[in-house]
Order: sequence, then C-alpha cells, then structure tokens
Amino acid sequence: MHGTKIATTSGWKLVEQIVVGDLVRTLDHGFREVRRVSADRVVIPEGETRAENLPIYVPAQAAYNGRPVWLMPEQGVALDLSKIDSEAGGFSVVPARLLSGKCRLSSQSPGSTFEVRTLFFDEDEVIFVQGGLQAFCSSGRFSMRPRPNRISYPVAEEEEAAALTELIAQKGDLSALANPLGALPAPIPQEPIFPIRPPSGIRRPGRPGRPNLPALFLRPEWQT
Repeated sequence: MHGTKIATTSGWKLVEQIVVGDLVRTLDHGFREVRRVSADRVVIPEGETRAENLPIYVPAQAAYNGRPVWLMPEQGVALDLSKIDSEAGGFSVVPARLLSGKCRLSSQSPGSTFEVRTLFFDEDEVIFVQGGLQAFCSSGRFSMRPRPNRISYPVAEEEEAAALTELIAQKGDLSALANPLGALPAPIPQEPIFPIRPPSGIRRPGRPGRPNLPALFLRPEWQT
C-alpha cells in the first residue's frame, strides 16, 4: 500500500518510489533486482465489514514497526516455523487476513479508495516491510518451476495457515513473522571506494622526517 516503506540498498524507501531495476533487500538472497511493478487502485464499498475484503492494520511497535502498517488481506506473510515450534524449521506463507484479531492486529480500511503496488522478482522472495515484517513476493516468471539451489517458501493451505496463526495468537508474540534485524537496513554504496595516495612530495605524519600535523587528503570533488 502507498506509504509503506521497503528495505533497499538506499535504506527505507516508499513502495510508490520503487521502480524496475531497484535493489530490494530479501530474507535469504541478499539484494535482488525488481523486475516488474504493478499499480492498482482499490475501492472499499461503504459498510464493508468482512475481514477477507479489508486490509489488515498493524499498530506501531506490534512487529518491530516504528509506525502503523497496512497489509492487503491476501498479502502473504512468511512465518518462521522455528519461532512457533523449536523442532520445526523453514518458513510457511500465510495470508495476512488470518492475522486479524490476533496480537492487536485488526481488519480496517484506511479509506474508501487507496493505491497499492506489487513488486515482482525473478524468483519468489521474502522482503522486509516497514521495520522487519516478512512480506512474500511471488515470482514474476511465467514458469513456476523453482530454479536449483534456491530457498523456496511454501504457501500453507487454509486449514494449516489458520492453525499456525492461532499458535501465534496463543503465544502473543509476532516475532515469527517479523525480523528485528530487518528494521535497521544500512544504505549500501553503489560505487567502489578506492584508497587515495597523497600527492608526490607530501609525507604522512607519524615517522621521523615527516610533518607533525596530520594531513587530510580528499578527492577533488569533495574539496570545498
């Protein structure tokens, strides 16, 4: 939904500002390039109360998010199964609508109309949304066969997904669907950094025969 921030190489970026070619931080595959972006306008009929038709409201601080977040009802959320069952492992994707009524999350509408964006990658990916929420993004490829040596994210059947979200409600902890490490994405420089040697004849301080005062060497474009 517009206004939601996504973890990218330049830090948190509004989803409506992301374009094809941007690099987005993923859970298991580092930074991946966005291959396609779709934009849609959603209209909520007046008086609509059914949870399956309403976005999910995530209050601030509910899942490492510094500000409230809205999730579309069918937005997949990746659950870390090891946080639910110590003997389990991997991830399972469940629709956000099943989280309504659990851990302060609720079905609401931010307005009668609003804009949403969907990001697509070469493969199925899990990205970080607004402070660490693990959002599932399906592949933009027409072929659904996974490529070798890739981590997959199975989508849970309705009954299984309901059982998993009920376990989350019983624990009262949303750490299974959010990662605190995802809340602090550092900007990644896109240009290589090279050491700069001082001009000929200028000595570095600290050794006999060299000036006592330190010398600061800057690239020409950095000098003012």
